[in-house]
Amino acid sequence: MRWMRLWLWPLALLWSLALAFPRVGVHEGFTRLAFDLPSKEVRHTLAQEVGALTLVLEGVSAPAQDQVVNSREVASVQILPEMGRVRVVVRLKGPVEATVRRFSDPERLVVDLALKAQTAPSPPAAPAALPHRAPKPPRPVVLLDPGHGGVDPGMVGYVVEKEVVLDVALRLKRLLEGEGVEVRLTRERDAHLSPDKREDLSRRAALADSSQVNLFISIHVNATPTHTGRGVEVFYFGRAQDPRVLSQVIRENGGGELGKRLTQEAQSVAERILSDIVAQANQRYSQRLAETLGRKLSQATGSPYRGSFPGDFFVLRYAKVPAVLVEIGFGDHPVEGRRLAEPAYREKVAQGLLLGVLTFLANGAYAR
Repeated sequence: MRWMRLWLWPLALLWSLALAFPRVGVHEGFTRLAFDLPSKEVRHTLAQEVGALTLVLEGVSAPAQDQVVNSREVASVQILPEMGRVRVVVRLKGPVEATVRRFSDPERLVVDLALKAQTAPSPPAAPAALPHRAPKPPRPVVLLDPGHGGVDPGMVGYVVEKEVVLDVALRLKRLLEGEGVEVRLTRERDAHLSPDKREDLSRRAALADSSQVNLFISIHVNATPTHTGRGVEVFYFGRAQDPRVLSQVIRENGGGELGKRLTQEAQSVAERILSDIVAQANQRYSQRLAETLGRKLSQATGSPYRGSFPGDFFVLRYAKVPAVLVEIGFGDHPVEGRRLAEPAYREKVAQGLLLGVLTFLANGAYAR
């Protein structure tokens, strides 16, 4: 499977991506701490003593916390904010070897901790052992969210949105599983998660839990008041700058006064992101995922790529993994709407999304 040939990118770190500082990945034989940094100007120093390792990051701010890890190498990680810097105290379970690496785009520091080999008397000669096989990396998990469903049909034009996106999500699930990727769905049939729109969106958002999934992709069909829009758009969470995007956000958040109210709630979360460097890092990953999905989807279908944009989407507001909302086309366009009704075209849409996901995973967006 092609997925297994692409495992040079850091899967276990992707598994642990979350709004945490640091992001912690527990691997076979070592524990990884990944620190998202605000700029290249951040300096670091590392000191080790019996039972503990202390990392100081100059020019970084983060809230105080005490995170239990309980891996073979690490018991816990404590964050101690100080004036103009952060001190990180790692409680160790034994003598470790620390490997520190710095990466850019985005800027991050990665610390790998492995237990030192213990010396022991040489054992009697034994028969030749079988060749050592490296452990298989854990499979990535992608959460697909077919928008709307049940009492909420979504847009209705040449197609009904809730029907198209469910069909595309099921096709994409089949394709991803064929590449060794585990897939979960927020819904697998024509059903809502709650008849209350706010609760429905909140339940979908809650499933984007970094301890369970690696990527979150919400699939939708677009529409315009003039029925002239055509093409692919992808959104990541952030303050909508364009009035057109804001109108679209309100529609996807439930429409009318409800949509406005839920958009205002999401906007308050977006404002907090501006002052949270870890959330900003997750936003950058989401932006990169949006751009990759949009271009691959456009290439596979021939539909124009209209761009990726920030938007105050309620379903994305608390995602702790790279998360996007993709509009696969305009269901009210006289040409594109009819294409979205065709099974062969929906298969092309699923193929484009597949290529986008695999490209994002293989491109080493995380510490390599």
